[in-house]
Amino acid sequence: MKFLILAMILIFGFSSTAAAEERIPTISVSGEGTIEVAPDRATISVGVVTRDKNASKVQADNSRIANEIIKSVSALGIDKKNIRTGNYSFYPYYRQDNNRRIADGYEANNTVTVIVDDLNLVGKVIDAALSHGANQIDSLEFGIKNKSNLQNEAIRLAVRDARAKAEVVAAELGKNIIGVRSVSVNSGYISAPRANKMFMEEMAMDGAGATPIESGTLTCSASVHVEFEMN
Repeated sequence: MKFLILAMILIFGFSSTAAAEERIPTISVSGEGTIEVAPDRATISVGVVTRDKNASKVQADNSRIANEIIKSVSALGIDKKNIRTGNYSFYPYYRQDNNRRIADGYEANNTVTVIVDDLNLVGKVIDAALSHGANQIDSLEFGIKNKSNLQNEAIRLAVRDARAKAEVVAAELGKNIIGVRSVSVNSGYISAPRANKMFMEEMAMDGAGATPIESGTLTCSASVHVEFEMN
C-alpha cells in the first residue's frame, strides 16, 4: 500500500513538472546579420584558345603560350603555388557548308588560374597574361582569405538581431526573456564582386596602360531562427 501511494506521488510530481514546463510561454523570431569588408584576395582565370588544321601544332602552340603566361605572371612576384592550369580540352571543330558539318581543324582550350593576394597586382596580371598570348578572360572574382571569421561575425550579428527583436516583443507583453528553447542557423553567405569580362578584355587590349580594377566590397550575410522562453 505504501509503495502504491509513493508511486502515485512520484507520477503526480512528474506530471506537474511536465505541465509546468509545457506552460512556459515562448516566442519565435528570426534574426539577420550582414557585414561588409574589403576583399584581400582575387582569383583570375585566363584562357588560351588555339586553332589549326594540324593537331600537333594546335597542342604545341597552346602549351607554349600557357607556359609563357605562367612565366610572365611569376615574374610579377606571384608564388608558383598560386598558379595552376586546368580545364584543358582538345577537339575537332567544324564549319557549315550547305547544311553539312565539315571538319576544319582542331581546337585546344586551356585555362590558367592565378590567385593574387596583392590586389594592386590584379590589373598587371591580366595585362601580362593578355600580352603573352591569352585570348580570353574567363573570370575575375574577389574574395577573402579568412572566410570563417567573416561568417562568424555575421552569425553573431544575426543572433543579436534576434535577441533584440524578442526583447521588444516580450517587453510589450509585460514579460522578460529567461531562456532559449531552440536555435537554427543558416551559415554566413559571402557575396563576392565579379568584374565584367568584356570590360576587362577591352580595357586591356586598348593599350592605354594597366587595366583598371576596382575590387569593391564583400558582403557576408547570415540568418538565425531562435525560440526564446519568457517568464
